[in-house]
Amino acid sequence: MIPYAKYPGLSPLFLDFLRGLPEFFPDPPSIDAAAERGRRLIASGRGARIPASAFRSRGAEAARLAQELAAGRAVGVGAGHQVGLFTGPLFTFVKALDAIRVARELTRRGVPAVPVFWALTDDHDLQEVARTAKPGPEGPQVLVLDGADRQNRHPVGRLRISEAICGIVDAFRPDAQTEEAAKTLEAFASRSAPGTFYGDAFIETLLDLVDPDPFLVLDPLGAELRSPTVELFLEAARRKVALRETLEATEEKLRRAGKPVPVPLPDGFSFFTIDSDERRRIEDLPAAIARVEAGVAWPSADVLTRPVLKSYVFPMAASVLGAAEIAYHAQSLPLFPLLGITAPVLISRTHVVLRGPVERRLSAQLNLPEEDLLSPPADMPSSRVPEADELARLAKSMESRLASLGPPLEELDASLAGALETARKKIAYQFEHLADRARRAAERKEGVAANRRLRLERALLPGGVPAERIYPPLTAMMAWGRGAVGDALRRAVCGSREGAVVVDLGLTEGETHAR
Repeated sequence: MIPYAKYPGLSPLFLDFLRGLPEFFPDPPSIDAAAERGRRLIASGRGARIPASAFRSRGAEAARLAQELAAGRAVGVGAGHQVGLFTGPLFTFVKALDAIRVARELTRRGVPAVPVFWALTDDHDLQEVARTAKPGPEGPQVLVLDGADRQNRHPVGRLRISEAICGIVDAFRPDAQTEEAAKTLEAFASRSAPGTFYGDAFIETLLDLVDPDPFLVLDPLGAELRSPTVELFLEAARRKVALRETLEATEEKLRRAGKPVPVPLPDGFSFFTIDSDERRRIEDLPAAIARVEAGVAWPSADVLTRPVLKSYVFPMAASVLGAAEIAYHAQSLPLFPLLGITAPVLISRTHVVLRGPVERRLSAQLNLPEEDLLSPPADMPSSRVPEADELARLAKSMESRLASLGPPLEELDASLAGALETARKKIAYQFEHLADRARRAAERKEGVAANRRLRLERALLPGGVPAERIYPPLTAMMAWGRGAVGDALRRAVCGSREGAVVVDLGLTEGETHAR
């Protein structure tokens, strides 16, 4: 593994969470704690506040699990993310696999559990959603659909993908070097065809990737989720003063403890409303309540109230989260008891580093320890060449010794002085020339090593960001096979609290798999 201390960009609060920070994260991030939470939820007899039909899924087993969750005979293991193109970054798919893994482990311990993915269809950040990336010769090539800007206020889940998606798919075509890769690209492209809703494209692609594992997806824009969302919003509005005081107290507590504050408190209320298809922060709470109660607007949770809404909608024993999500849960968790809701146990998602044959060869040539795979190369001065330095010392020593022979040789024969000077210059030149050749050879060697390190960095840490946070699953699946990548990731997911898992792909017979 790559220790989290050497994984770039992680929130300090996440590292504190892994070490144990009960002041802000009261539950240990373990399956044992999640199992105990699940037993309590099932014993309470509380089911979901939505019918089984609200969950999108495939297959009879998934439909049965939705019925169990709705009836309160099972608990959910949640995960979620924005509805990005081609499912967004690879880690979105990994989150889904982690939720499946945790649900399976809980079920094995006698706590029936179901993986549930919350697709953020009600988010309005189109610029973040309508983009993807692919590897380029100089680093990641970012591909953004026309018109995707931060001025959009419409929930992205109900916006249609434009014709410009064809250009993005065409940009991936040169990377489809095999028939299997071409089929993989077409499968992703067909789900994100022009005219498809962003929400549907994301959900159907994610269900494709997790197949055949039973898996449920929730769309917060779905009609069946409106009623419980309104209920929680109105309850939060009734407790608006206590809610604000709780958030302010938590922020001050973080500051006093010397911890970063992940989410600045909004000027308005910690909910949005979706009105006339636009999503806007609530600033006039009484007016927003009136519109919601009249049925002309409906509420949408923000980053701090969304965790509470999820557990309000269905009983959740565990929540699989990334590092940034865990950090802002330090602010969200105090809202659960305020609103009378049982919080889930937080479980870190698995962080993965995919390494193919080229990356394995480069790391071996560099003799690079696995824990340093994500450490960017330092701009170090050229190293000294001891052999060249020794040649220079020998040249000076030889020159000094030859010079000392000048007077006695001149006494023997005056012409010998000139011959000695010529020999001295030739010998010094040969030594200096050899030292120069040694230095140039070292520079060439350093240049080769630097080039190898740069190539490795571009593959694993493009633009200084781990590749799992930049490239969609499509990139890896086109390179190494859809089935091979899916199988390797299923074996790798473990929610490690120690570090990121290195997953070797494109293995030859006799090589080992994920570490």
